[in-house]
Amino acid sequence: MHEKTTLKRHLGLPEVFSVAAGAMISSGLFVLPALAYSKAGPGVVMAYLLASILIIPSVLSKAELATAMPRSGGTYFFVERSLGPIGGLFSGLAGWFSLALKSAFAIVGMALVCEVILKSFFAAEFSKWDIKILAVLCCLFFVGLNAVSVKHTSRLQNVLVVLLLAILAVFVVLGAGSVDVMRFKGFLSKGFGTILATSGLVFISFGGLTKVAAIAEEVERPGRNIPLGMIGAWFVVSVFYIAVITVTVGILGGPELEASHAPI
Repeated sequence: MHEKTTLKRHLGLPEVFSVAAGAMISSGLFVLPALAYSKAGPGVVMAYLLASILIIPSVLSKAELATAMPRSGGTYFFVERSLGPIGGLFSGLAGWFSLALKSAFAIVGMALVCEVILKSFFAAEFSKWDIKILAVLCCLFFVGLNAVSVKHTSRLQNVLVVLLLAILAVFVVLGAGSVDVMRFKGFLSKGFGTILATSGLVFISFGGLTKVAAIAEEVERPGRNIPLGMIGAWFVVSVFYIAVITVTVGILGGPELEASHAPI
């Protein structure tokens, strides 16, 4: 007779919120706005708003499934239970592949931000290989941290999310007074179709939110903490996304914003 084993539940509401929020506060905010602006112009603000709205059905469905079946595995487990092992296999591989691409995008963005920070301390130019090495080092650090302990990772995530939100709040408050409303002239000049297409581009910024379902088995009181954590993270980070991008567009000129690798 096989003994059923489960993971220890030690993640509370703050950890669920931090994991969900941390999965969104990445390259989608610090790097992607420049590319999105080049396509949609000032309408990039609306593109992010639309992307935030489009993720809602996924958030609600994943929260419901993770609450009803709080087991590790996320999408793989849900599909395997409903469509069988083959369906679970393909969904698991697809989920892993999409997460690998999302993580690679985030790590490259992190390396670009590190480059900007290091340039402020050292008068040196970074080649493409230097940036790749920075990205690999960042990746190895987080892989090692996750391998050691999920609990330690969640604690670090709490600290990083609070720190990032505080920095972004200061940025919005101090930058709001320097916003030039004329920079929003021609808000819809690229057309709503282009803005809608751009929302598909920036949708990846919110994609990490639903990955919380993969750690449902480690969450205390999942029926309460998972929905509250996911919905709370969606709301808070969406507000910060819109506010930060609005201030950024209002301060930087179009050419300067488009040319920057890390505009924020």
